[in-house]
Amino acid sequence: MNWKNKAAKHLAHVVGTTALFIGVNWVNELLFIQLEQSSGINWVFLPAGIRLLATLLFGVAGFEGLLLAGIYLNFQHFDFHSDFRSWSGAVAGALGPYLAYLFAKHWFNLKPRLKGLTLPRLLFTGVLCGCMSPAFHHAFIWVQTGLVDWPALAVMITGDVVGILVVLSMVKGLMALAERYDPAASVIDRWTS
Repeated sequence: MNWKNKAAKHLAHVVGTTALFIGVNWVNELLFIQLEQSSGINWVFLPAGIRLLATLLFGVAGFEGLLLAGIYLNFQHFDFHSDFRSWSGAVAGALGPYLAYLFAKHWFNLKPRLKGLTLPRLLFTGVLCGCMSPAFHHAFIWVQTGLVDWPALAVMITGDVVGILVVLSMVKGLMALAERYDPAASVIDRWTS
């Protein structure tokens, strides 16, 4: 694959991640706004699942897409009272899942197409991701204010883990459905059995 194709594929992953994250954030607000503890902190946060999937599937391109989505949302949508909070929130939202991906890649020796990522390993990575991003968010807040809002941190971790588990369950269900109704897959199954 030449560099132009690689660049186009990378850009498509960045743009796709950005659009999907913003779209799922919108859906999350429609469905779960009543569960919001404060601006951007929710008991169910489906975009956290997109964070994990984007970094697991696209690596650094997923990180870049999440960073762009975070910058857009933090400056245009959420009501943060400081630029530092907006920038740090965008970095934390992208860095936590990316580091969880790097740890999973190292610990579990992940191969392309996520080979080697069993269900227990995926759940472990999901919980790790669900803890890292909120920890970074609140570490940045601590740097700025010297305070940690422990209840908000607990809600954010809970919301991220729940969101990750919901999204992973939906993706797994869609993949099973696609395999069930894919005529090419049934032909291949007949040939290999």
